[in-house]
Amino acid sequence: MRVHIAEACGFCYGVRRAVELASTAEKGTHTLGPIIHNPQLVNSLSARGVSPVDSLQDVADGSKVLIRSHGVGPHVYEEAEAKHLDVVDATCPHVKKAQQDARKVINDKKALIIVGEKDHPEVISISQWGCNRAIIIDKVEEAKEIPYCEHMGVVVQTTFSQSRFKQIESVLAEKTDDLDVYMTICTATRQRQEAAVELAKKVDAMIVIGGKNSANTGRLAQVCAEQGCPTYHVETASELNVADFRGMSDIGVTAGASTPDWIIQEVVKMMEDLQAEGTEVMSEELLDQYDYEENPKKGDVVTGTVISVNDDAAYVSIGTKAEAVLPKKEMAVPAPEKASDFVQVGQELTVEIANNIKEEGSIVVSLVRMKKVEDWKEVRAAFEADELVECVGKETNKAGLVVAIKSLRGFIPLSQGDVRFVKSLDYLVGETFTVKVIDMDEHKNRLVLSRKAVLEVEREKKRAEVLKTIEEGSVVEGTVVKVMPYGAFIDLGGVEGLLHISDISWKRINAVEDVLEVGEKVEVLVQKFDEERNRISLSMKALQKNPWIVAVEKFEVGDVVKGEVKKLLPFGAILAIDPELQGLLHVSELTDKRGAVVKDLIAVGDVLDVKIIGIDTDKKKISLSVVAIEEDETAREINDYLENHQETENGTIGDAVEEN
Repeated sequence: MRVHIAEACGFCYGVRRAVELASTAEKGTHTLGPIIHNPQLVNSLSARGVSPVDSLQDVADGSKVLIRSHGVGPHVYEEAEAKHLDVVDATCPHVKKAQQDARKVINDKKALIIVGEKDHPEVISISQWGCNRAIIIDKVEEAKEIPYCEHMGVVVQTTFSQSRFKQIESVLAEKTDDLDVYMTICTATRQRQEAAVELAKKVDAMIVIGGKNSANTGRLAQVCAEQGCPTYHVETASELNVADFRGMSDIGVTAGASTPDWIIQEVVKMMEDLQAEGTEVMSEELLDQYDYEENPKKGDVVTGTVISVNDDAAYVSIGTKAEAVLPKKEMAVPAPEKASDFVQVGQELTVEIANNIKEEGSIVVSLVRMKKVEDWKEVRAAFEADELVECVGKETNKAGLVVAIKSLRGFIPLSQGDVRFVKSLDYLVGETFTVKVIDMDEHKNRLVLSRKAVLEVEREKKRAEVLKTIEEGSVVEGTVVKVMPYGAFIDLGGVEGLLHISDISWKRINAVEDVLEVGEKVEVLVQKFDEERNRISLSMKALQKNPWIVAVEKFEVGDVVKGEVKKLLPFGAILAIDPELQGLLHVSELTDKRGAVVKDLIAVGDVLDVKIIGIDTDKKKISLSVVAIEEDETAREINDYLENHQETENGTIGDAVEEN
């Protein structure tokens, strides 16, 4: 006897994604309905604390809920939000597209026809996205009963039979002048059905593996039977009666989208054993090989040898008549990309029985659980000795960060993630860092950690070192870590100081963020250091030269300059003689007339020639004068007159002496 496995069978992408999300979900997570139509897998997940519920009313507020691959209607998302549930959406992308297509048909004001099983959860969710206004059919006869309508849109259940849909489509085309068909049958479904049909044509019998309540598995069995091939629909190997296959040469095996790989392998192994022992073996004798009463119980530790490996799992001989399955997710944390990368045929392993064999009909073993026992011991020792442990950030949620400590799953609350306030710990995902264990319970699988406690110790140590180097009057480099309306906090390497807005610049600034930004490197002067209160006052302004002093160095008392009138005062006027400098022109220096009114003599904007008659660098005052210029001019005129008059007198006397 030869066993042939269909080219396309077992988990599709959407189901595999949903199962992986459920398998890695934390204990206490609920799935809205069975995650897939496979009772063995559902029971296995429930044993690990991921159990199904019929409605969100059965879920406590704030809990975590996983939406299965079949999808749900929009009202479920609204209800989940109202209950503040943490939703993990595992809806199959193909189902999601069908939901959106249904909504589009309704928005386009067309009659919505859904081709699929009326009671199937996927079809129900698609109908709800179509505002529950769809006509649902799954038979040609039902299509014929639909009345004519001008515009029609058709959406198909993703696992519906391709051939039957073609028959229904041809009938619907006669019911409207405008038919929009959204081909939402999943490619994987079509390929699985086509592969099953081709195989059924070549073999003596077909074994179709999958849940009895699985629509796509039922259709696989149907299309195989339609080929005239004896077809057996089973959920596990224990349901097979080997006597049914006596005298057959070729057996075909396929599986629905909800069938785990290890169940497929179990059936294949059973049929291969039948081949090895000959078809004359009585069914009762062969089935005795799969009598699970004698197998070890969940939690038992056994030793075995790897006899085969594929990408997803290894098969381990542990002394029972049926080999145990070691899935790759039970090999290590994180799971290897391929099981064959982690274990090899012939390797001896010590493993723990991970499931309830009597209920699930197969043996699943785990290396991870063995490793967890040792890892819990290490964490407990670190906790009792107040020592740190190393972890890797895995994923975030609203409450904090999930981390891995070897094979263990730990949690860092948001408040324990950093010494500063943060809204999320996303920046730690993928990072390796040390933490302190603040709470643990092996039996409840509870492990609460703190990164903040580690950072606080490091910060205090660094702070103490930095404080030893800080002195008043020293110039240091720092980094802007926070900008406030009144100034900026500067990190000096473990300790922060305040740079007040008045100490940033000599120039007036309206807002700190106009001149400084977080992360910027700055050089500051330590103005004051209160060691008892750990307060440090900093200044950038003190390291800058006063722009007034720089500007006034260009001028001297006695210089005559241009001055623009900027402001009139009762006793004089303010004039700008430079972009950085202004001086006072007192009314007594503007005119020598008593009782003169300033506004009658000059106006704002006038440009005057003025003389600098005083510079007070301490008070930053400059005195100006127009009168001084006039007095200088008068003095020059007098000097010129006196010089000319003296020359005339000297000439007359000389002449007079010469004549005598």
